[in-house]
Amino acid sequence: DDILLSGSVISHLEHADDIALCSTTPEGLQLKLDDLALWASQNQMKVNLSKTVVMVLRRPRTQVGVNFVFKLYGSALRVVTEQPYVGIRFSSAAGNMWDAHFEACALRARRAANVSFFVESHTGAIPPWEGRQLYTAQIDPHLVWGCEVTGVGTVAQLSQLEDVQHTFLRRLLGLQKRSQICILFSETGLWPLKFRRLALQLRYLCYTLSLPDTHLASRAVKESIQAARITQSGWFSDLQRAVAAIGLALSADPSHESVAALEPGLKTALYRHIQDCTNGSPKLELLHSRPLYICRDRKLAPPLEFRAYLRVKGKNYRQALTSLVVSDHCLSIELLRRGTRSRPGSVPRALRLCRFCLTAVEDPLHVLFVCSASPDLRAQR
Repeated sequence: DDILLSGSVISHLEHADDIALCSTTPEGLQLKLDDLALWASQNQMKVNLSKTVVMVLRRPRTQVGVNFVFKLYGSALRVVTEQPYVGIRFSSAAGNMWDAHFEACALRARRAANVSFFVESHTGAIPPWEGRQLYTAQIDPHLVWGCEVTGVGTVAQLSQLEDVQHTFLRRLLGLQKRSQICILFSETGLWPLKFRRLALQLRYLCYTLSLPDTHLASRAVKESIQAARITQSGWFSDLQRAVAAIGLALSADPSHESVAALEPGLKTALYRHIQDCTNGSPKLELLHSRPLYICRDRKLAPPLEFRAYLRVKGKNYRQALTSLVVSDHCLSIELLRRGTRSRPGSVPRALRLCRFCLTAVEDPLHVLFVCSASPDLRAQR
């Protein structure tokens, strides 16, 4: 009744003082509990009953009841549906095994984000570059925690983490909830979580493929690869689908070299994704084919980069400039794009006229350089 992993018997796992016993039958697990108690007494130790629980892992979409009382030192053990082990939260409840883990990571990341902005009451507004460093040090670790094991995640799971990331970056840049998502990354140089988690998972696969066969991680990955070959779902098949979703291909028989070769392609796919989202948005006309001037040479700016205008010292000036560049302003071209209670539909672009001259569309270029109907506007120039 032991677990077989690539032909090797796995009866238990040990990480420091955290022990997990594995069995496919209730009777087998009880025998292992008795052996654990005997081994502990022979080594002048005792198993902590309050921290010892039983979890029954079922196959997906099955309901198998276990009418068995597990005992240790004569006391009945609790049967739980959710339990962390070495930092990863497992769940045997209905749904995906990793749902509880993603929820816990999102909660910790949100708390870290709230604490990061709490310091503004003592220090003043956090500049974007310093906020980016705070994100990398305090929030990103929670958002990617355990991704080597859990993978990129389902759409529902990933959306919980993305909501924390997007909320933090919008607040850092002073943007509204309606702002485009792609500019959160094109302007800060950070990676979207989907690509970030996928990159870490591919690096972990690269690492496990270089391990000798005696390592459990190597055996587990090979078992998952073999399951994917016979069209069974698992860690490796999920990784293949995630890689295919961004336009790349992960071999059914991966090697260290073939997986390492995917890293440049992943970065290229990310840049292409951000560039396509930016160029495909009518709101981001100022960012279409953004130029970069080096001395007298004119080139295209990188799709992802921390932009120079975010280093402007004054908060009000910086946020006004940011809102103008990413079309998160209060000009007619943007406000009349959305309906209101009194006006359910959007106004056609040609009718979003300047509030002063009423002759041209009120967009940033018109307000900054063209309109001359307002004396105050001319004075501000």
